[in-house]
Formats: sequence, C-alpha cells, structure tokens
Amino acid sequence: MILQRLAEHYDRIVAEGKSELAPPGKSVQKVSFCVVLNHDGSLHSFADLRQLEGKKMRPVSLVVSGQSKPTGAGLNARFLWDNAEYMLGWSADPLKQKRAPLAFVNFRDKHLTLEQQINHPAFTTVCNFLRGWAPEHAAQHSERLADISTNFGVFRILGETAYVHEQVIEPTREENAEQENVGHCLVCGEVGPVSRLHEPKIKGVNGAQTSGALLVSFNASAFESYGKGQSYNAPVSVGVTFRYTNALNHLLDPKQKRRVNLGDATLTYWADHPTILEDAFAEFFGGSAAETAGMVEEDRARVEQARRLIEQLRDGTNATVDGPDERGTKFYVLGLSPNASRLSVRLWIEQDAPELRNKLAQHVRDFALAGSRDGRLLPAWQIVQATGRAEREKATGRLKSYDTRVVSPQLAGELARSILAGGPYPQSLLATMIRRIRSDGEVSFPRVSAIKAVLVRNSRLQGKPMEINMELNEQERGLAYRCGRIFAVLERAQEASVQEDNPNAKLNATIKDRFFGAAAATPLLVLPRLLVLNNHHMRKLKSGSRAYFSKLLGSIMEDKPFTFPRQLTLEEQGQFIVGYFQQRQEFFKNKEQREKESQEINQA
Repeated sequence: MILQRLAEHYDRIVAEGKSELAPPGKSVQKVSFCVVLNHDGSLHSFADLRQLEGKKMRPVSLVVSGQSKPTGAGLNARFLWDNAEYMLGWSADPLKQKRAPLAFVNFRDKHLTLEQQINHPAFTTVCNFLRGWAPEHAAQHSERLADISTNFGVFRILGETAYVHEQVIEPTREENAEQENVGHCLVCGEVGPVSRLHEPKIKGVNGAQTSGALLVSFNASAFESYGKGQSYNAPVSVGVTFRYTNALNHLLDPKQKRRVNLGDATLTYWADHPTILEDAFAEFFGGSAAETAGMVEEDRARVEQARRLIEQLRDGTNATVDGPDERGTKFYVLGLSPNASRLSVRLWIEQDAPELRNKLAQHVRDFALAGSRDGRLLPAWQIVQATGRAEREKATGRLKSYDTRVVSPQLAGELARSILAGGPYPQSLLATMIRRIRSDGEVSFPRVSAIKAVLVRNSRLQGKPMEINMELNEQERGLAYRCGRIFAVLERAQEASVQEDNPNAKLNATIKDRFFGAAAATPLLVLPRLLVLNNHHMRKLKSGSRAYFSKLLGSIMEDKPFTFPRQLTLEEQGQFIVGYFQQRQEFFKNKEQREKESQEINQA
C-alpha cells in the first residue's frame, strides 16, 4: 500500500510539472566541478559549479545517467559523470590514492568501449581526453581539485552550454541481471522485470546513513524464501521501484518542506490531489520556520492561506465544511525511523482530507491555551521537545532549551498517532510533563498545554468530559485547580513584598523553587504552612496591595472552612498546574492592562 501510494505520487509530481524529477534510467546527483575540454580532447580547465547559499558553497543538482553507486566496494564507473577518482584518477584522501588509478582505468575503458557504438562528436572528444590523460597529470592541479571536487563531476566542451551527458544517451545494457528475473509485481500486478535492489537509496531520514538507506531489502537467507534472494523475495517491478524511491526522496528533500522530525522518527506527508491541507500540515507538526518576506508571491499566498485555515480550525469556524479542493482527496502520512542500513515504518496514516482536517481541528482546540507569546499554533515537535529536561541560562535563569536526548521515541510516535487518528493522547505524556515540572520547575506553555489537552481529550473519550477554559476560570470549584491558583497568589505576594520598594528586585529563590512539587502532590502538607508564611509577606505590602491579595485569596477560598486535599492523583496534579499557570498569566495580563491604561491617560 505504501509503495503504491508513493508511486502514484511520482505520477502526480510529473503531471504537475512543478519539479524536476529524474526520468527512468536517470537520477539527480550533486555535482561540484566540471572538466572543460578543448575540441581536440585536451584539458582546458576545471570549472567550479558550486553556488553560494548563505555563507557556504553548495553543489548543484543535475540529472545524470544511471543511479548512485550500487551497494558493494567493486569498481563501477558511471556514464559521463563520477567523482575525481574515476574521472581523473586523483583523490585528496591518502587512503584512496592507490585505488584512484584503478578507478580511472575502469572509467576510461568503459567509455572507450562505447565510442564506436555512440559515434557522437562530443563523446569522441571525451574519449580523446581519456586516452591522453594520466593520473599523474592531476598533481599539477591538486590545489584546485582539492577545493572543488568534493562531489561528483561532469564534462563540457569549450564554447558549448550543454554538458556532454545531456547530449549523449547511454546505450541500453543488454547484460542486465534484472531482465532475467521476471515476475508479477506485488504493487501494480503487472508481469515484468523485477528489481534486485530497491535503489536509489532513501536519503533525508533523520539518524539514517548519509549515503541513504533501503525501505525494502533482504540480506540474509533467514529472511528469504523459495530460493528468492535479495529483493526478489518481495518482487516489485523496476518501474515501480524507480517511481516510489524517487517520490520518497523528493518528499524528504528539505527544499520541498514535506519533512518533519518528531523524536527519532521522520514524518513526510502528501495528498493525491493538491490541497491547502498539505501546507497547513507543516504548521501542525513542524511549525513555520521561514518568514513569508523572502518567498515568491505564489508561495507567500499559499502559506498565508494555510495560516488562515489554522486560525479557522482554532476558532472553530468552518472546521467541518469540506473545502472545494478537499472533496475526494486522500491524505497520507508516513513515519520512518533508521534501522542500521534500512528504514523502519513507524507510522502510516491514510485518511480522507476532510476527516483529517476535523481531527486536526479537534487537536488545536484541545491544546488551546492562553499564554502563547506569538499566538501561533504549538507544533508537535515543540510538544515532544518539552518532555526533555529544561536547561537554563546561568546569568538570567531563563529557559534556554530542552535536553532532547532523553525524549522518548515511543512517546513521540504515540503523540503523532493520537493527533492524526483522533484517539486519546498517551497517558505517558501527562506523566512525563508533570514529572519534568516537579523536577526542574519549568512551568512552560508547551508543558501546560499538553497537560490541559490530555485531561480534556481523554476525559471526553471516557465519557466524563472535563471542561478547562483557555484562560483563568474564576468559577471553577475543583479543589486541585483552586489549590494551584492559591499557590500562584502566594508566590506573587512574596514577589510583590520584595518589589514594593524596588520594582527590579528579585528573590534568590521563591516558594515555587522550593515547594512547588510537594504542593502539587500533597497540598495539605504544604499550603497551610505557606499561608502562615504569607502573613509575613503581607505585612511588607502597602495597604492597597495587601487588600488586593487578601480579597483574591478570599474569593478562591470562599468555602468555610476550606479543605485542602491530603493527596492529589496524577490528573489532579495536572489540574493544579493548569490553575497555577492560568493564575500567573492573569497577573501578567492585569499588569499589561494597567500599563496600557496608564499610557492612555498620560497621552490624554
């Protein structure tokens, strides 16, 4: 099913004509240098084909004949392109200098053998160069080659704009082992030549080998059956193999922005018809890394349209109405993880686009929480990242980053599946976030949003819906939620007592630094003691501030007498944290409102 959908996506890309995919028998390779030849076959120069991107020189991507180097260490020259070892018999690596002349002989003999059969002037010029060239000649250009020959090279004749490989077609090799293995393709059902190796290899999966990895492969007799070795054990036609591998490599290309890293998995996604949901999906899982200022007009309009769709989903407007580009559209999500030289499928989702959009809309509403700095959607990778240990700056004590080395790959996969399938969020997400907050004290927006989302969705799916507002709910009567609010008020009163005379004064440690974890788990043992300590802080406040905090505490603890819970469950600890966070946000909101009103009065 996966291979079939990828092969179909290749056909869609080719039909749209928006991307330069290699046709059958060819591949896209990174080329950094060009051997420029005179018409008589003598060397004219070595040209640098790299282009400046940012502060680095990057190779260009060219469509060349054949595929990447096949698996194995034997000599196997490419047609009119290769690295400097094959084309010139030279290598900057001392360990490869003995092998380089042998590689050049292999490259030279292959082309000289085809000279009469091809009978093309440009190809004859290359053959004349290969006859007259000796690996020793490269020593005269070693400094130049060391700088530009980091990738593959091609040939060009002086005065011509087209490269030689663009003018000459490689003859079809009759001695093709794949032609001897004919069978029914498991993907398309047609009878034809079957691929021995599923190449080109898949590149772009986080953590996999840089040279690429295989999605389908067999390398031991224990995995084979009925005498079918290698990939003949799972027969897939040569044409389908070419289409699905190139389509997947295209999706994983960073330039296409269809790749998202989530834990140890790499997600890629596509639809069988163009839909704005493809662009919006990047916001859900990867976030918008690029600003629209540097985009072309078409891309900028598409990104803005995707953001408007997300706003509609978040606000609950037009969330269930099928768009004109989504009816009958299938959406696919593939999650891959590295496994030695192979790839493991961690996630596969196939859904109708309107159905997926509704599930994404529910995810947005479940995670909705006031307190985001920029007001944008919280992407999934930030949620997963927040499960790591918080690391702070030494000078300011502010959050610097999260230690993602301890992020659970299993948790990341379960979160992605729950978002896309609309199922319950993993309970381990709630436990992990609470454990991290109690250990490092970082009550951040992603962590609290995740806690709120787990409580709301999982209780709703269990038939016991729990209502948690985006902002502070002063009417909420839950003891755990109110205990969190009480703790936030006590902390703010402590801060205000120090800042009464000096607004810039800061405490070395607040009650949050010392008692937050204990208060969230056992309020009865902590909060009454902090209320007694609060009397000391209140005496330092001015009458207005003292009255404000006293009234606020009274409104929260209006039950007479107010009963503190002895112990809170995991879900109740989550409610405690949400109540604390929302009360803190309310303090900041009130401060900003007061400053705004003061500015308006001064301007008047």
